[in-house]
Amino acid sequence: MNRFLSYLTALIIVMFVTSCGISYNIEGTSDISGLDSRMMYLKTRVNSEFKSIDSTEVLHGKFGLSGSTDSVRIAFLVMNESNAPLPLVLEKGDIRVSLNKSNSEWGGTPLNDKLYRFVKSLDSLTVQLDDLEHQYTLAFMDGEDMNEVIPRLSRANQHLNLCIDTLITQSISANFDNILGPGIFMIVTQGEQYPQMSPWVVEIMSKATDFFKNDPYVKEYLEAAHYIQNVQNGLEANPGTTPQAAPAAEENTPTPKAPTPNELAAPSDTSATK
Repeated sequence: MNRFLSYLTALIIVMFVTSCGISYNIEGTSDISGLDSRMMYLKTRVNSEFKSIDSTEVLHGKFGLSGSTDSVRIAFLVMNESNAPLPLVLEKGDIRVSLNKSNSEWGGTPLNDKLYRFVKSLDSLTVQLDDLEHQYTLAFMDGEDMNEVIPRLSRANQHLNLCIDTLITQSISANFDNILGPGIFMIVTQGEQYPQMSPWVVEIMSKATDFFKNDPYVKEYLEAAHYIQNVQNGLEANPGTTPQAAPAAEENTPTPKAPTPNELAAPSDTSATK
């Protein structure tokens, strides 16, 4: 009898913990005047669609969101048309978000801290990559020998793109067994015109764990990428499902563009965050 009661007690505890899921708490501040008195939506991917699971109003530069989810997951904080959705990890703990005109910061929990460091590293590389075009223009206007300038900038371009690919593949690989791996994959591929079996995607999948491969977004992306590849090669295949773009704002608010890696890494007046 005592054994039965002990088993029943343990079962009740497990059921209680399971029903509670993961509790998250988001505390944010903003000095962006366009956000004050505006609604902000927290969206996550449910059954291949982005759905709003919470919302709040920005009042006097402050906002907050709290709730629970069945598991740790990637979500997007959807603001207005001037700000791309801000990616967050819904996990246990207090998540701090600071939206400023010159910069956006977030963290306070392990996976959000990792995501933020990844974004800032990507930001540094993309800024250097964008600067190459500026260097080209200046060299041309200054009358420099373009036969020397173009090869130099081309080498720099190749090096930076290699660094970006390495950053992405290493960051995903290091998080194959938690939601950050599929999350970074989703954030990075959102900026693509269509799903494709790029060399870095092939490399990732060659060593991916079952947790990563079985993520719903990853599976849909690969199905669509293989289908497109087969069509391009003149082969027949069952059509795949194209993963849905990043979440849009609510019907009564402007719809932001799907965030590209550059947008996700840029200051808050042009983006939020590969």
